[in-house]
Amino acid sequence: MKFLTALLGIINKLLGLWGEHRWKQQGRRETIKEINDAINEQIALGEAAIVVPDPERDERLRDRFDRSRTPK
Repeated sequence: MKFLTALLGIINKLLGLWGEHRWKQQGRRETIKEINDAINEQIALGEAAIVVPDPERDERLRDRFDRSRTPK
């Protein structure tokens, strides 16, 4: 009887650990998905910013490039 009780206790502990591991894996998957969604949103915002013509930004970039090429 003690053996059966101990065996059931071990099985219960293993099932508990397995369930906990499954929950952790699911949490990791959800976190990774949220991070990927945030990254994709930032990429989309960056792409949208590039598509919109901005003469002031272009001029700033040209000036910065020219200044980096002039000897000091």
